[in-house]
Order: sequence, then structure tokens, then C-alpha cells
Amino acid sequence: MTELVTIKNLSFSYHENMEVLKNLNLSIKEGEILGVLGPNGGGKSTLLKIIVGLISSYQGKVLYKGSLEKKNISMAYLPQKDSGHSSLPITVKELLRVPPFKASAEQISEALNQVDMLDKADRLVSELSGGEYQRVLLAKAVLNKPELIVLDEPTKGLDGKGQDQLLSLINKIKNDQKMAILMVDHNIQQVLKHCDRLLCLNKSFHWHDTKELVNKEILEHTYHCEFEHLAIHEMGGDILNHPHEHCTHDHSKDEK
Repeated sequence: MTELVTIKNLSFSYHENMEVLKNLNLSIKEGEILGVLGPNGGGKSTLLKIIVGLISSYQGKVLYKGSLEKKNISMAYLPQKDSGHSSLPITVKELLRVPPFKASAEQISEALNQVDMLDKADRLVSELSGGEYQRVLLAKAVLNKPELIVLDEPTKGLDGKGQDQLLSLINKIKNDQKMAILMVDHNIQQVLKHCDRLLCLNKSFHWHDTKELVNKEILEHTYHCEFEHLAIHEMGGDILNHPHEHCTHDHSKDEK
């Protein structure tokens, strides 16, 4: 498979005493979902911003199909969601007409159909649930048929059923359009279920391979604490079900 994005020896600091990424190497291949796991403050959102071009003052190389030119590939970026949609006085199809893309009515209908929201085209955005709004944003992202969609915590705030439905749709879009997905998410179980490969990231990468090879030692190294310690924070006793954004423990203190 073609490597759409290749990252070599990437390091980044917001200031001298705040290193966020260190010597990161990874690739994103066409037709795959690469999931990114790791604790809060581990550099996940920063990595996405570098890839889409929102941060440029980094060390190392980010190559797009082997070139430093970002325009070499087409991308769509969905940052972490907010609750702003609750006050938007426009309909779903009107939201999809908002730039940067000038979409036709046919293209909008096709995109909404892909995310099972065509029947909601004339509904006010303010009337949508959180899961429905995420589907609409996903429809907007696929309008220009990008080669890579970059998603920062798309399932945040959704219950287990909503997470599974949204990620199933993302998987279907990947398969139907042969595009790549780069996705940050805290729910380990959902990432393992829906992603093809994983990047375990905590400032430097701890692991980058197919999901079938992940194990508890890898998670321990990523989160800098014992697997059993992570389980303390479980609501159901299962580490793979735990949304780790709710963990308030300072794992950095657990480093040997």
C-alpha cells in the first residue's frame, strides 16, 4: 500500500521546558485506519495538527507521498468537537454548503446518505444529538473525497452504542472510498475493534503495528503504569472498556 504520510524523527516543543513529541517515526497508508492511543498530554492532538499543517515549527520531516509538499495529498480534518452546534440556526444541508467546499445538492445528498443522515437534511443542526452532529461533520469531511481524514476524538461524549455506530460508519467510508483514516480516541476497546493499525504514543512512540499484536505490556509502557493500576479506574473492571480521558492519575509519577 502507498504511504500517504511518512514521519521521520519528528520532535516538537511548545517552549524550552515543554517537549511534547520526541523522535517520532510512523507512516499512514492508503486504505487503512490508524488509531492513536495514549494518555492525556502525550502529544496526540499535537501530532494531528502537525500532519494537517496547523503547526509548522517542528524538527524532523513530514512527507506527503514522499514530498515535503502538503498539497501532494488531499486531507480533511475534524478537530475535537464542541457543543457549538446547539445554537446553529441552519439546517444540516445548509451546513454542508458552508465553505471551504462548494458542493452541489447531489453531492450533499450522496454524502449524507453515506452516514445515514439523508432523512435529516432539512432538520436544524441545533436539534441534532451529539452522535448525529458527528455524522454530519463526517459527511462534510467526505464531500471532497479526500485521501486522508484526520479525526481527533470523534466519539467523545457518545455512549458505547453511539461510539460503535459512528466508528462502523467510518470503517464503511474507508472501505467504500479506499481512503485512509487517522484517528485519536481514548476508548481502547473501540480502537482495537475498528482500526487496522495502532500507534501507542506518549511523547515518543511506544509501539506502531497491527492491532492484533497489542498486549498489556505495550499499554503499560505507553501509559507509564502497571496494567493492574489502570484497572483501578475501570467502571466495569475491564481496561479495554475504560475511556481514559476520565483518569485523573498523574502517570508521569509512575515512571521508574
